[in-house]
Amino acid sequence: MQHWAITALAVALAVFTAPLFFDLALAIVGNLFPARGPQADAKLNIRLAVVVPAHDEEAMIARTVASIRAADLAVPVFVVAHNCADATGEVAAKAGAQVLELNDPALRGKAAALRAGFAAALEAGASALLVIDADSVVSANLIAATRKAMEAGAEATQCRYELEISAATGARGRLRALAFRGMNVLRAAGRAGLGFSAGVFGNGFGLTASTLNSVPFAADSIAEDLEYHVRLVSSGLRVHWLEDAFVHAPLASAGRAQAAQESRWEGGRLGVARRSTGRLLAAILRGNWRALETLAEVWSLPLSRGILALLLAAAVPVFWLQMYAVACLAIAVIYVLEAALLGQEPLRDLVALAAAPWHMVWRVAITPLVLRQSRRRAEWARTKREAPRP
Repeated sequence: MQHWAITALAVALAVFTAPLFFDLALAIVGNLFPARGPQADAKLNIRLAVVVPAHDEEAMIARTVASIRAADLAVPVFVVAHNCADATGEVAAKAGAQVLELNDPALRGKAAALRAGFAAALEAGASALLVIDADSVVSANLIAATRKAMEAGAEATQCRYELEISAATGARGRLRALAFRGMNVLRAAGRAGLGFSAGVFGNGFGLTASTLNSVPFAADSIAEDLEYHVRLVSSGLRVHWLEDAFVHAPLASAGRAQAAQESRWEGGRLGVARRSTGRLLAAILRGNWRALETLAEVWSLPLSRGILALLLAAAVPVFWLQMYAVACLAIAVIYVLEAALLGQEPLRDLVALAAAPWHMVWRVAITPLVLRQSRRRAEWARTKREAPRP
C-alpha cells in the first residue's frame, strides 16, 4: 500500500474512534468526583407526576405501576396505552393508574405517547414529570430523589438505568448488561462529576414544566431520548444525575429480538448524530462547553466496534497510530473494570468477557440492519424480553 494511503487510513481510524475513547476517558476521570448538584437559591414547590408510555405491555404494566405506587402512593401515574392491541389499559387501570388511550395509527413512536402523557399530566396540575418505561421496576427512593433534585433547582434529572440479571443469566446476557451499565451508569456519573449533562436514557428521566416549555419535546426519531438530550444541551440546560436511585428493566431475548433492539439503538444514534452535529457545533461556538461532550456522545461507536477498529489500527505500520491504539485499549480496560465494579457480581461480569469475541463478530453481522435503522423514522415495535426476576 502506498504511503499516502496508509496515512489516510491511519487518520481515518483515529478520527473514527476518537469520540468513543474521549467519552470513555471523561467517564473514568469524572467518576473520581461527586456529581455536581443544582445550584438554586430558593426551594421550589414541585408537584410530580409519572408518565408511563406503553405499547402492548399487558404482561408487565401491573408490575411497573405497583413499583411506582410502592415508592409513593400519592404520586399520580399516567399510563399512555399507545395503539395497543392487548389489554394494557385495562390492566394498568386495575393497578391504580390513570389511563389515556391513544389510538391513532398516524401517531407513531414513543415520543407521540410521551407528548400525550405530558399534556394530560400538566393539565391535571403537575409541575414536573418523571418518565418510566412500561416494563420497568423503580427503586423505593426514586420519586423522592427526583422531587428533591427538582426542588433544589434541577431542570431535568436522570437516574441509574440498568438491565435485570439473575443467577441464571448466561455470559452473553451478562456481557450485554455490563455494556449497558457502562453506557447508562458509568458514563452518566462521569459526565455529572465533571459538570456535564448526565444524559437522557428514555427511562427514569424527569423534566420540569418550565423545561418542557422552553425546550418542547419535539424529538421524533427512533432515538428520541438522545435527540431530546441534544436539544436540552444545545439550549444551555443540564440533566442532573441521581446516583442513588434507579430503574431496572428486563433483558431483550437473545437472537432476533436482541438484534432488532440493538440495531434500533445504534442506528437511531447514528441518525441523530448526522442531524444534530450542526446544532451542537453552533452551541460550542457560542461558548456552550457542555455541548462538546454531547457531540462526542452522539458520535461514539459501540465499544465492541471501537475495539475492532483499534485492533485494525494496531496492525497499521504507523507508529503514532499504534501508540494511540495502545493508549485507547488501556482506557477501554479501565472503563470495563469500573463498569464491572459498579455491578453486584463484578467477578461474574468479568468472566462474561469471554463472550466478547463472539459479540464483536455479531456486531459486524448486524451492520446492514443498523444502517437501515439509521434512516428510519420513529416507530414503536415491542421487543420480546426475558422473564423478569421474581
